[in-house]
Amino acid sequence: MKLETERLIIRSATEHDSDFCLSIWLDEEMGKYLSDPPCNQASESYLNFAVDIEKDTSWMPFIAIRKDTMELIGTCSLVPNYETCICDLGICVHSCFQHQGYATEIIRALIKYASMFGCLKLTAEVAKENTASNAVFCKLGFYVEKETCFRKANTEIEYDSYIYCLHLK
Repeated sequence: MKLETERLIIRSATEHDSDFCLSIWLDEEMGKYLSDPPCNQASESYLNFAVDIEKDTSWMPFIAIRKDTMELIGTCSLVPNYETCICDLGICVHSCFQHQGYATEIIRALIKYASMFGCLKLTAEVAKENTASNAVFCKLGFYVEKETCFRKANTEIEYDSYIYCLHLK
């Protein structure tokens, strides 16, 4: 699967993208507000998440690439619930490319894609402390459906969070 925006190609992740994904998700700064574990707490199965990823239908992982330089700039995903037609959206842009509008561009592309395959509602959990991500979701018309919290995997670190929602139809 491949989506294109003005500046980006967003394509399905492959096993070859594993190192790039882990370099973001396990990074102390970039992965701070993700539920992924810190680097020193990652299990063997977590580190091997991409084995046979192309066959996994439980989620849709993507890689965002700059068209002009072909640099990998971030990861994003949709996790569909086919019974309820709700998809959970996740995104992480590499720190070198933050604050340049890429998150907004990626999320807009995922909204369009999710709508095309029949998704009725998108959700996204964002740590309350993550002001940049909160601002992007609000700017794109998402609203806070509820307040909750999540724990960073394999740690005692817990973040208060918002569950954002966007109805597509």
